[in-house]
Amino acid sequence: MRLKRRHIFNLFIVAMISNFSLSMAPNDSARKRAIIIGASSGMGREVAKLLSKDGYEVGLVARRTELLKSLQSELPTTSHIKQIDIASSHAREQLQELITHMKGLDLCVISISANCDNQNEGADHWASKERTINVDGKGFIALADLVLDYFKKQNHGHLVGISSTSGLRGSAATPVYSAIKAGISCYMDAQRNLMTQNNYNVQITDVVPGWVAIEYAPMGADPAAYWEIPVEQAGREIVAGIKAQKKIVHVPSKVWLVSLLLKYLPDWAYNKYFYWL
Repeated sequence: MRLKRRHIFNLFIVAMISNFSLSMAPNDSARKRAIIIGASSGMGREVAKLLSKDGYEVGLVARRTELLKSLQSELPTTSHIKQIDIASSHAREQLQELITHMKGLDLCVISISANCDNQNEGADHWASKERTINVDGKGFIALADLVLDYFKKQNHGHLVGISSTSGLRGSAATPVYSAIKAGISCYMDAQRNLMTQNNYNVQITDVVPGWVAIEYAPMGADPAAYWEIPVEQAGREIVAGIKAQKKIVHVPSKVWLVSLLLKYLPDWAYNKYFYWL
């Protein structure tokens, strides 16, 4: 009889330990998942590092897989690499594959730029302008649209898109780039309105960076060096804006003043004195 009681007691202890272990095990539904499109360099890379430190499982998307692998080795949480050419006709399908592989998505950051100089004129330079249109414009919207459809179905999620102060006023130096970045900001605003009007629990943040020292624009190389910040600071400000679920995040924060100048300066003053903004 004593042995039987001891056996029952042991079974009870085992059951308690098993239940405790299950309660402490990682819950897939509770785990935060983020995909960073354009994670190989610049602001996207910094945001990926910071989100991983915050406990996110991260999906890293770019064309240059060697840079993604080097980033992956720095991250403390689980990460996944997906090589995607944003301008490819298969980009949407490939992004969906990554979301399925990660078993969900809560946050998506799109930080892409074709890095093309649009001020070059002539037919020989149309290819670079077209690349800007296909990557920064068509590619951005194609992937953002897929992500937002996913968020609407699950009724939660956060899309973060990085535009530019170049989209606030037409720049003579980069007319195509300016037009595309303005389109991104308008697209984000329109989608935010759609979510509000239809009561979707989906947040949308437009990040408007000014002068950030990235690989093709090193520190001090821009005409507005006073406004310039290192990419590490830009990453911190972006993640702070994400956590606060802001609609618009100026990077650095003082760039909001530049946005006012670009919006309200008369043409004669802008073209004569402030065209470098």
